[in-house]
Formats: sequence, C-alpha cells, structure tokens
Amino acid sequence: MEVMPLIGEFSAELAEDSNTSPRTAEFYEADLKEFARFLAARSVFEIEDVGAGEVMGFRNHLLEGKRKRFTVYRKDAAVRRFLDWVRTSTDVGLDLDPIEPMHQPLDQQITFLEDEEAEQLLSFPQNSLDSLRDAAMIRLMLDTGVTVSEIRGLLKSDLDLEAAQVQLGGPGSHLAPRARRLTDETIEVLRRYLGVRKDDTPELIIGRAARPVTTSKSLQNALWKRCEQVGLPRVSPMILRHTFAIRLLRRGATLDDLKNALGVRDTTNIGVYKKFV
Repeated sequence: MEVMPLIGEFSAELAEDSNTSPRTAEFYEADLKEFARFLAARSVFEIEDVGAGEVMGFRNHLLEGKRKRFTVYRKDAAVRRFLDWVRTSTDVGLDLDPIEPMHQPLDQQITFLEDEEAEQLLSFPQNSLDSLRDAAMIRLMLDTGVTVSEIRGLLKSDLDLEAAQVQLGGPGSHLAPRARRLTDETIEVLRRYLGVRKDDTPELIIGRAARPVTTSKSLQNALWKRCEQVGLPRVSPMILRHTFAIRLLRRGATLDDLKNALGVRDTTNIGVYKKFV
C-alpha cells in the first residue's frame, strides 16, 4: 500500500483521538509528509518496502542537514509511531518493529527547544486538573527557568496573578530570590488550574489527593508523560531551563542578566551559554 494514503488515514485517526490535540496532529502530519518525501526521493512508495534502513536513513539525512539533534529525534519518534500504527492497526504486512530503543544520546552540549517544539510540548488537551497542573508547571519552567525543586516549594502566595509575576528562590532554595514576569498565556492557565482546585493546600503545584509533591521525580515523570502524549522525545526539566535561558539571551540579555534570572551566584556557572550572547 502507498505511504501517503496511509499517512492520511493515520492523521485522520489522530484528529478524532480525544487524547491528541489538533496541534499535535498537525506536527505528526508535517513530520510524516517529510518522511514520505524522503522515501519518494529514493523511489520508495509502498509501505511494505520500508525497513529499518529507511528509518535510519531518514534520521541520518536530517542530521546531515544540520538539524538539531532534538528535532531529529522528534521527527524520528513520529515516524516510529506511525509505523507501529501501520503494523498493529492495519492489514499491511510490515516486516519491521519500529518501537526499539534509540541508543544515541542527545547532544552533550546545550539542548533546548525551539519555539515550534515548545508549542508542540504544550499541545496536549488541557481539560482536567492533572493536565492543567502539568501545563502550568511546564509554562512556569519556560517563562522563568524555575527548577523542579523550586516548583515543589512554590506556594500560592508566591504568585501574583494581577501583577503577572511569581516570586522564586524562597526559603530552603539554593538559588537566589528573584521575581519573574509571566506571560498572559501562563497567567490564563494558572487561573484555570487554581479555579478547578477544591483544596486548601498552600502549595501551588500539588500531587495526588491535593498533597504536596514529595519528590522531583514525580514532576519529571509528569513531564515525560506529556512528551509521550504529543510525540516528543523525553524532555528533561533542565532542557526547559536551558530553553528559558536561550530565549532570554536571544532577546538581548547579557550573561549578568541571565545570572540574576536563573538565580545563580556568579557567571562562571553559566559559561556554557556564552556562545548564545
């Protein structure tokens, strides 16, 4: 069966999936059409002719095009999910199990999200307490560079919705106190999140049964769950902190500005960002 019609069927199913947002479906479709163009350039039009060599060839093609490693792995993940759907949900005889571990690590240098990737990360449906909490957490990280350990200690009283800012680096934090502005989108999500909460727990971000979050690992797992939901490789909290830093520098901030924004004590701790100034 031809590749492009199958991509159309897969995209239609995603569009009807309540757990997949329309924006996420658009990202999948765009990545898969790029894969189809790669195959067509090599005279591969039938899905039955796609093997591990074509999957790895597509990844290498993207890397040779100087794409960011994270972008490459994101597109690779979209291809693998599509092929797994072909294998398990259609009558096509696909002699390939695409869901296999990817052993190549991400770049050991600064890894961050471009705006399109950040948009994709936030494209999961936000219509429940858990999803609104995760959206609020992710947006706080992107807006302020806040660490997971700091988020666990944030109180509702640290947030000023009217002034659109949050106070970070409170008692117990190893980072310096600082106030950071929040975007209108983040304020809106926080209002929705706090509006559906029915508890008196003082913490801003809570876990199950309205209890304080006891481990950073639980928030990292929540972030990974959203990555899998929208078809992204696992994004660490540090990648979101890097993303905040790069965005700030791209807007003209100095390393000293960044030092204050991140709450670190001296600029030697942020020397890795010098090439972005």
